[in-house]
Amino acid sequence: MNPVFRIHLPHLFWFLFGCSVLWKVGRLKPDPVNDTIRVIIDGPGEIARIVRSDAWAVINREEGIEVSPGGTVELSTSGHGVVFDIPGKEGGRFVAVAMQVWNMLEYWPKKKAALFEEG
Repeated sequence: MNPVFRIHLPHLFWFLFGCSVLWKVGRLKPDPVNDTIRVIIDGPGEIARIVRSDAWAVINREEGIEVSPGGTVELSTSGHGVVFDIPGKEGGRFVAVAMQVWNMLEYWPKKKAALFEEG
């Protein structure tokens, strides 16, 4: 029998993003009516939005992209994560897998992306 290589999900994120364990806390969902991406946290609900064209700019490594009503979004230094810094009571530093965000934008509006928080 051939051995199966498995990697525990938190270890995979440590390898990709160079941080401690990440916990899934929400999702990014497309809003085709407004051509935006909704940043949704489990419990509080929607905490921010980013315009679809700005999300493409983040994937293309542009800097200084803002989300509404406040905060910033950028590509991680490794290029594997999209990092959202959102101020406020429900805000924080959230990470989405860049490939999932790319798939969401490429197959608009059929796909979603998971949103993680460092734990």
